[in-house]
Amino acid sequence: MSTTLNYSGELYRKSLHLLALFYPVGYLLLGQSTTLWILIPLSATAIVLDVLRAKNEAVHSIFDRFFGFMMRPEERQFNPKRPTLNGASWVTVSFTVLILFFSGPIAIVSFVMFMIGDAMAAIVGRKWGKHPLGMGTSTVEGTLSFLISGLVVAHLLASPLFSFSYFDFDSVSLIGAVVVAGSLEAAPLPMNDNIVAPVGAALFLLAMGAF
Repeated sequence: MSTTLNYSGELYRKSLHLLALFYPVGYLLLGQSTTLWILIPLSATAIVLDVLRAKNEAVHSIFDRFFGFMMRPEERQFNPKRPTLNGASWVTVSFTVLILFFSGPIAIVSFVMFMIGDAMAAIVGRKWGKHPLGMGTSTVEGTLSFLISGLVVAHLLASPLFSFSYFDFDSVSLIGAVVVAGSLEAAPLPMNDNIVAPVGAALFLLAMGAF
């Protein structure tokens, strides 16, 4: 098994992750309660499957055959003593946590900004990243891509392009949230960045008194 995920696998991985942008769309269409009724069981199912994948060789083999090409090496390990959630599971759990504990605007802006920024950081950093950033695998080029795309997306959501005032954030709050998320995404933290970074951004927006 390769010790790294190849670039093609990275592209497939981020494409799958971006499908999670349907979560906030569903939230806007269905509301918090209905969305939670869907996402809590979905998150629980994802966690159970990852535990089964770690403990049952047959389940592990099925997952690895169909999804192994876009999973990180640590996610592909068969380790009954230490189950590892895959990225897609973390993404689902992340949005569930966000809408459980934060207002809709904060949850959606934090999640969408992170998902787009994270995808751009991986695509640009893996292809053109030449300057390592800190102790982890992040690069200056990847992190800059995160910050630029995150700022664009966050400001688009809060712009007059949306004729309603659902995303009523000031620029200082948005810039700070993107910087917090980008810093957490780049840092070699023990917990998965798919939940740490958007929750960090949401906490920043909450602290700024946005809602």
